[in-house]
Amino acid sequence: DYTQREGGSSGINAEYGGRHPIISHCNVTHHFLTCQDEKDWKGGKRKAEADKTARSGFFMTVKCDAPLPDTLISESYVGSFSVFHKKMEGTLDKLVKQNDDYAGKMTGGIKHMYSKYGSIFKELGELFDTGPLNNSKPVNVALMSTGRCYQEISEVYENQPRYDAHVMCESVREYQGMLGAVPDMLHVHKGAAQKVKDYTQREGEKDAEEEQNVLQRYSTISAAVMSEINHFHSERTIDFNIMMRGFLQSQIEFHKNIAQKLEHALSQYPAPETLE
Repeated sequence: DYTQREGGSSGINAEYGGRHPIISHCNVTHHFLTCQDEKDWKGGKRKAEADKTARSGFFMTVKCDAPLPDTLISESYVGSFSVFHKKMEGTLDKLVKQNDDYAGKMTGGIKHMYSKYGSIFKELGELFDTGPLNNSKPVNVALMSTGRCYQEISEVYENQPRYDAHVMCESVREYQGMLGAVPDMLHVHKGAAQKVKDYTQREGEKDAEEEQNVLQRYSTISAAVMSEINHFHSERTIDFNIMMRGFLQSQIEFHKNIAQKLEHALSQYPAPETLE
């Protein structure tokens, strides 16, 4: 997934890779996180893409002394993650769509609505200012101030998505990229499990060394896949906690900012009894 980027790496990917027990020590990761020269970066990209140990080939490089897992337990655990993966993909798709809809309304309809309110309030204040009553001056000034307030609020709405929706979408798209690599991993595990089944059901004399190799490969792949699943669940808990805290903090600041502007506009109007 790093090789799909046109330079550097964004926050979630960098942090995820940095915390990964294997990826954090990978030369490819180091290259994409530290390379500043575009030509060298692209050269590293081509080299990484040609690496036969990339993606599912990674499992051919893993060595461990894990005991042979129970096939049913292993397949059930991986199968549960497969279901989780598909549901998470669907939910993240909805979240991206909702964020796009939110950003469109904030920078479009809602912004224009507040801007129009501002123009009308300002126009009303200017109109009233041409009237004959002297005591209407404070209200006229307040109306024009409210108009400016609403035009400022329209700009706040226009700018807000870059602080919440766009930031969230960036994080979500990072995870969409990670989830896109999951089917390859699950396919490798399924293939290894199938080889164990085929071998154990084979009739006739069996080669002890070949049997050991088949079982050891399945054991290694199962351990690696289940470890990766556990790591994924642990990391997405951390990342989505950070993402949601940032999103809500931005929302709170946004609403506080608007409330302060409205309170200031309200304070410009004189008490009713002073106009009698």
